[in-house]
Amino acid sequence: MHEFGIVEGIVKGLLPQLEAQGVERVSEVHFRRGSAFSEDSLRQAYAATTIGTPLELAELKIDTVNLNYVCKCGYQQVITSDDLEGHMFICPVCGAVHEVDEAHDLELIEVIAEA
Repeated sequence: MHEFGIVEGIVKGLLPQLEAQGVERVSEVHFRRGSAFSEDSLRQAYAATTIGTPLELAELKIDTVNLNYVCKCGYQQVITSDDLEGHMFICPVCGAVHEVDEAHDLELIEVIAEA
């Protein structure tokens, strides 16, 4: 589950900023994820990495952007995390392999905090 490491990196990067600003509680965190980035994994990783932090009880808002795949053979599909083999999508028509970089599939949009 590569999603865990990506979420953990975002959380670890955010915590010092919250501490420096004296934030005691975050009420909402807004993410934008690509359709290949599992929402369940995002929620699980967020819950696990925010225990005991100001982020722990924040409401998660998650927008999804479709990752559209167009193969050189002409096949088209929206890729979800269920379609991947590791970081790879294999075209079901011609067998071409397409690497999907999940790191670019998650973006922190907004953090609403209480001082």
